[in-house]
Amino acid sequence: MDKRKLANRQVKDRLLAALVEFAGRKDWSKVTVTELVEQADVARASFYRNFASVEELVDYGIRQVTERYHAGKPEGREGFRDRALVEYKFRFYRENAKLVLAFHRAKAATSLLDLVTDCEIAAWGDMPLSSPARYEVYFYAGAFYNVLLCWLESGARESPETMADTFMGLVDGVVRHS
Repeated sequence: MDKRKLANRQVKDRLLAALVEFAGRKDWSKVTVTELVEQADVARASFYRNFASVEELVDYGIRQVTERYHAGKPEGREGFRDRALVEYKFRFYRENAKLVLAFHRAKAATSLLDLVTDCEIAAWGDMPLSSPARYEVYFYAGAFYNVLLCWLESGARESPETMADTFMGLVDGVVRHS
């Protein structure tokens, strides 16, 4: 990556880190560009060179998490019955807990749920609207999202391995009883 692109990426990342700092203190929809550039210690022009709005910065954060998720995802692992993949998910989100919890606390949870759901859809592939299996993907994504938030908010005391076993047991119990 050339120096200019690297410097630009650093500015974007500093702005995202500044936005995360506001989580829990202020709804992101009320954070101003002035507050962000002051917190990030970057020029106002740097913000507008990269983003048209705070919402675009939020989208940038989502893209960054999504890219990191897919870059680290074990090859050939798909579906919610793959224990190694479920363990990877808990490990990944624990490593990114600050950002995940920032989205949740800033009332941007819909964006976060969309991220989790999009990762599942990418793993499962597109399904026709007439496919009943598509409901499984949405059920799984929603269940995973809520268990993940509960775990992270309680300090992620259990290991990703324990969480993978626990979550898979919950999913198996629901699937068995349906």
